[in-house]
Amino acid sequence: MRKEIDKQGRTLYIFHRGVAQGGNVYVHKTKGESIKERDRLRNALNKQAAELDLIDTTIKVYNTIIFIFFHMPKKLSQLELENSIQETIKPFGNWDEENAFMAIYDPQERFIRKDLERWGCNYDDG
Repeated sequence: MRKEIDKQGRTLYIFHRGVAQGGNVYVHKTKGESIKERDRLRNALNKQAAELDLIDTTIKVYNTIIFIFFHMPKKLSQLELENSIQETIKPFGNWDEENAFMAIYDPQERFIRKDLERWGCNYDDG
């Protein structure tokens, strides 16, 4: 895989058998309680992202919510990814039953900053 930036400043992911753009975000919040050991959680999620071969991963851990921005490899299913993340985060808080998984415009920092700002979070605080 190689990456290029297109005319609009978005990342193009060029694979042997195709081209992709954009990314995803996984969002999960606690049931109102603070996340335990935020640094350990971030490290565990980084390890999990590497094991799942997530591309361009950015992990933001706030007091009661996590955001994981990434480009997902085609070999990985959304269900497998969500189950893996939920197992990883389980020891670090009392998590809500619901989570969000949605598409994002691009997983570059400048676009993530805008998304987080729109959702009421400061990029530098997470």
